[in-house]
Amino acid sequence: MVQGTSRLPWTEEEDRLLVEAVKKAPGDKNPSNWRIIEAYVPNRSNKDCRKRWFSKLGSKHGGRGLWRPEEDEILLRAIEKHGLKWTRVAAEVKTRNSDQCAKRWKDTLNPDIDRTSWTAEEDKKLVEAVEQHGHHWAKIVKACFPGRTGLAAKNR
Repeated sequence: MVQGTSRLPWTEEEDRLLVEAVKKAPGDKNPSNWRIIEAYVPNRSNKDCRKRWFSKLGSKHGGRGLWRPEEDEILLRAIEKHGLKWTRVAAEVKTRNSDQCAKRWKDTLNPDIDRTSWTAEEDKKLVEAVEQHGHHWAKIVKACFPGRTGLAAKNR
């Protein structure tokens, strides 16, 4: 693979080649041997092909919009089975890519999330943290609000 090609936009022809390669690849309907698949798509790595498949081409529903309750259920079962190995989890969810699955877990479904109401003291601390760190929500919650999510801090 040529250095930097993964940042080039995918063409319709590359998408077509990827779909054909997945059809030819051994295994079930969830492709897993990306080394074989990449051989059919010039100038794209196995990682490029896998990410493109799970983010755009492999999903029946396009993986956009609100999460449906049945998707959450499948996601939770997949996490029980595979842990936080997002490519494997996404392969079971089928309608979402690995980044979407990770974000859904991290921001919404993780039972360790602190969902208690924000106190006046926390509000003050949040304002001070934003003054110090800017809008770097992940950094703020890591430093000041363990158990809270960056999304919760941003929304607050």
